[in-house]
Amino acid sequence: MSLQEKKAIFNIISSILIMGGYVYYTFGIHADENLPLQNDVQFWAQFILTFMVVTIILKIIAHIIFSIVLAGIHKDEDLDFMDDYDKLIEMKSDRNGNYFFIIGFICSFIPVAMGEPVYYMFIIMLTSGFIGGTLGDLWKIYYYKRGI
Repeated sequence: MSLQEKKAIFNIISSILIMGGYVYYTFGIHADENLPLQNDVQFWAQFILTFMVVTIILKIIAHIIFSIVLAGIHKDEDLDFMDDYDKLIEMKSDRNGNYFFIIGFICSFIPVAMGEPVYYMFIIMLTSGFIGGTLGDLWKIYYYKRGI
């Protein structure tokens, strides 16, 4: 398994753990406080802003730890090396993930236009962003296995 495939798998696992942990913390542990507020737009704005900050901080910490572990395992390899093949795979996979997110973002306005509560829009946006990012990493693994 190549180094880029390991990074993609690590991104998938860390994204699932961070998203699952944050949703569990918000709606599992503090459900009595947060579930009555799910129709409130202010709650969803705070949820998303806090989620972005938590995700950025935890991803930075996780990538630092992952880089330290990889540096210990692959002592004689350049971990940041990317040739044109790697850049092409990254561009294609990010494009595919972004396409999914944009489709989900546009579809998130449909429930609001049909008169449904606003929290459906936020849930669809969050879900499409999470799935789009995960699909981007899955596409990287696919392209590395297939060889573009």
